[in-house]
Amino acid sequence: MTTKVVIDELFQKYGEDFNWYMLPFTNTSFVDELKAEIGENHFLYNQKIYAVAKCESNDEVLYMAENEDGVEVSYIFHLTYSKENTSGYPKYNKFTEISEVKEYMEQCYLGEG
Repeated sequence: MTTKVVIDELFQKYGEDFNWYMLPFTNTSFVDELKAEIGENHFLYNQKIYAVAKCESNDEVLYMAENEDGVEVSYIFHLTYSKENTSGYPKYNKFTEISEVKEYMEQCYLGEG
């Protein structure tokens, strides 16, 4: 299952009100923003990371990166749009399975997350 399939399934289930959408592969603005917020000391800063999807209802963005074993890992960051973040910000969730991402998106959409 891919992120596109997840979003398509949730869109079909909840209709046009579903609040996540895919980002174009060429969009680097959310990666640039994430790197500015996490800073050079964060474990993801020097990794190849892609912004894949965005929530319209808040500042959450789904990113994909590979771990040290080459396994794809998903992260949903709540961007702050601030360069002066305190420790622990921006907050994020890490997912090793795409089914976990789907569950998170659905729970957030339903107001349970």
